[in-house]
Amino acid sequence: MTKCGRVILALLMWGGSVSAVSAQRAGRWTLHTQYSTVLPMSDETREFAGGFSWRGGTIDIARGATDHVTIGASFGWHVLSEENTGTSVFPDGAISGRALRHVNSVPLMVTGTLALGSRDGIQPWFGVGGGTVWIESRTESGALAAEDVKWHRGAMGEVGLRIPRESGATITLSARYQRAFETNGLEREYMTFSVGSLLGG
Repeated sequence: MTKCGRVILALLMWGGSVSAVSAQRAGRWTLHTQYSTVLPMSDETREFAGGFSWRGGTIDIARGATDHVTIGASFGWHVLSEENTGTSVFPDGAISGRALRHVNSVPLMVTGTLALGSRDGIQPWFGVGGGTVWIESRTESGALAAEDVKWHRGAMGEVGLRIPRESGATITLSARYQRAFETNGLEREYMTFSVGSLLGG
C-alpha cells in the first residue's frame, strides 16, 4: 500500500473511532469548487513549460465521516504553457527550436481531509489523496505539432483555510502539491494555489 493510501486508511479508522456525540456532520455531503493557478515544480516540468499559469480549476466532492474528517473524490484540470527554446522528444520524433509548449493535467483522486477547530470560525485543514492523472504534453512550432498523452499514478497533499461568511457560504484558500509519477520516462510535478467556495456540510 502506498504512503497516501496508508494515510487515507488512518483517517478512515480514526474517523470511525470518534463517538457519535461528535459526529453531527457525519454523512453530510459537501461540494467544493475552486479556481486554481498553477506553478511547475520539478526540473523536468519547468524545462518543458516553466511559466506560472492562471488556468486551472478543481472540484472536490466529499462526505463527512465525523465533524472533522471527510472522505471524497477530487477532479481537476490544470494547464501549464510557455513559449521557449529547446527540444521536445516524442515517441514519433522531436521538435527543436522556439515553440509553444503546453501541459494539460487532469488528476482524478480519492481524498481524505482533516479540519481543525470550530466550523463557526476560521478552520485550517490538511488533505491527502491518491489516484491517477491524465497528462497531455504538446509542442507547437509553426505548422508542426506533436503530443504525448499518458496516464500516470498520482498523489497530492494539500493545506488550506475555510473562512465562514455571515451569508452561510464558506470561502476557501488552499495550496496543493500534485505529482504524476513516472510513466515511460515522463513525470510531472506542480503546485496549485486556489480560492474556492464550499457548499453543504
